[in-house]
Amino acid sequence: MLAILNRVVEESASVLVAARLDAEERRNNIRLREEQDAAYRAALEADQARENQRREEQERLEREAAEAERKRLEEEEARERAAREAAEKEAALARMRQEKALSLGAEPEKGPSVTQVVVRFPTGERKERRFDSSAKIQTLYDYVDSLGCLDVENYSLVSNFPRVVYGPEKLLLSLKEAGLHPQASLFLELSS
Repeated sequence: MLAILNRVVEESASVLVAARLDAEERRNNIRLREEQDAAYRAALEADQARENQRREEQERLEREAAEAERKRLEEEEARERAAREAAEKEAALARMRQEKALSLGAEPEKGPSVTQVVVRFPTGERKERRFDSSAKIQTLYDYVDSLGCLDVENYSLVSNFPRVVYGPEKLLLSLKEAGLHPQASLFLELSS
């Protein structure tokens, strides 16, 4: 019986060795495939993470560009609005000057009821005009406004000697009532 068993073992030894080698090779192939699959999954996850990061960066850049464009448009709109408002203000000022110049009428000829007025500006510039002595102090302000020599709205007309400020409370006085007839020299004093 022992001899039969030894012979069967000897005869099947090559088959057993081959089967063991095949089983070992299969185990190695399975392990190799699992390692390759794990490496592939890791590489795929890394690629997906890089792609997500790239997409997030792209979206962030697009948001920043959109925000910068929105700000640029807002600033441009604000500049245009400011320019439009400045132009409207300048046009209104020009219209007001023209209306005041027209309201003055023609300069009267020299005569006993005509007052000669010289206005000196802070720049040293002088403007001279004749007015009817019954004209109001407001007319002098209208005249100064119509000249367009000033970029300010708040100012007063002042006589030097004696010093008298012809401010808002005296606008309705006539030139004669204010003591400016027959001639007057006034300084323009800027209000702060």
